[in-house]
Amino acid sequence: MPTSTFVPMPLRGTLTLLTATLALAALAQNKPVPDAPKRTIEVQIGGLEKDTVYLANYYGNKLYYADTAVADAKGVAVFKDPKGYKAGVYAVVVPGPKYFELILNEPVVKLATDQSDLVGRMQVKQSRENELFFGYIRFLNEKKLEGDALRAQLDAAKDPIAQASVRARMDELDKAVKQYQRDLVANNPGTLASSLVKMSMNVDLPEPRKPDGSLDSAASYYQYRAHFWDHFDLRDERLVRVRVFADKLDEYFSRLVPQVPDTINRLADELIARAGDSGEVFKYIVHSITYKYESSDIMGMDAVFVHMALTYYCPRDGRPGRVDWMEQDKLDKLCERARKMAPLVLGRKAPNIILTDSTEQQWISMHDLKAEYVVIIFWDPHCGHCKKELPDIHKAYLEKMRPNGIEVYAVAKAVDESLMKDWKKFIRENKLEWVNVALTKTVYEEAKKDPRKFIPRYTTIESLNYADTYDVFSTPKIFLVDGERKFVGKSLSADQIYDLVSKLRERKVKP
Repeated sequence: MPTSTFVPMPLRGTLTLLTATLALAALAQNKPVPDAPKRTIEVQIGGLEKDTVYLANYYGNKLYYADTAVADAKGVAVFKDPKGYKAGVYAVVVPGPKYFELILNEPVVKLATDQSDLVGRMQVKQSRENELFFGYIRFLNEKKLEGDALRAQLDAAKDPIAQASVRARMDELDKAVKQYQRDLVANNPGTLASSLVKMSMNVDLPEPRKPDGSLDSAASYYQYRAHFWDHFDLRDERLVRVRVFADKLDEYFSRLVPQVPDTINRLADELIARAGDSGEVFKYIVHSITYKYESSDIMGMDAVFVHMALTYYCPRDGRPGRVDWMEQDKLDKLCERARKMAPLVLGRKAPNIILTDSTEQQWISMHDLKAEYVVIIFWDPHCGHCKKELPDIHKAYLEKMRPNGIEVYAVAKAVDESLMKDWKKFIRENKLEWVNVALTKTVYEEAKKDPRKFIPRYTTIESLNYADTYDVFSTPKIFLVDGERKFVGKSLSADQIYDLVSKLRERKVKP
């Protein structure tokens, strides 16, 4: 696994003060929030006399507006909100805009600097946390310069002996940084500065070896993943207001965890359990994972959203949900959506559909089709996007799908005279040779009067209510099912359908 020598921290630069997005705003409870501890930040900034200064706080890896102050004639700005400030990493933002970060974990923080070089000319007047913080930053910057110089020497060196000498010095530099980190953590327990440094350090782990002595890369990966959070106290509420935690959480689920829903769900549950049953870290992790996979464009990740919603947000088995930061109407909508999606995730057996063809005489069951794979297409004859996309899929159907055992079961909405007429016309004009069925005008009207006329003799209630059964809120909507009629794909293009089936067949023949 990679090691980290230098820990980059955002020190200065432009800043956009973002308003809270809907996603993050959902974490703010409607009920009154208790006041945070009373804290004072006093900063003297040369060259900033009588100007406006802003205070921003991290939530996750983004900065949000927290407070405003006007510097006096000596450039002194004081932030002292009567509601208090929660502990975390904050940023003082000056015109430019540019900013510097500080740690807020003590009753009083006093700093002095100059607008020309906010970090380089920083003086800590009162705050042990920030003495550690800025001392660490300066140390890293010094060592980074040394490291850059050594890398330049290594690139220029031609002699293997000279190269070995430079690499030895780089190793010594790396050891010096790690020792500084270990000493800072060991000598300053309980400080947020030491927690930040510890979170940025890799966990020292032995290298797993195979019997022949070679590195066991698979074992190394699983070991690294198992110990990824060892340097984090997930019960520490301050984590949500430091950037390193949010970045690590994103790294864990974006780069380290395989993008397989079952694996994601299991590891998410394990991580959340370590954060406890409530609190800000619990909220942040639950929300972040839910939102990440709710908005994912990777096929099948809706299974993670469903798992998160049904496990943490929604009442289940007589027990209330564990989320208390959403308005009830929004929570109800989220749970309703998750319950509709739950039967449609990859791996679940597709609900059968039995509807009539254009003659309204022949009932055709999707489950009874003989093809190994079936593409289910829900469409509307008055949907412009559908009429553009279906001919392309049909072309691929004739050229690739049908010759390779892939059938299409196209379900149209034809519940009135106009839809019925346009459905038949579109089939004729485009010579659609696949299975064409619909909830037709006659069936729809008769079923509204007495569904027992068709159920169970011809069809099922799920078929007549296919829009609810398959959560068809927009069209076209496409699913792919296998020989067992389990979902194996969704929202696919014509080319993607054939490619996916080819890959699925390849997996079957591999030993």
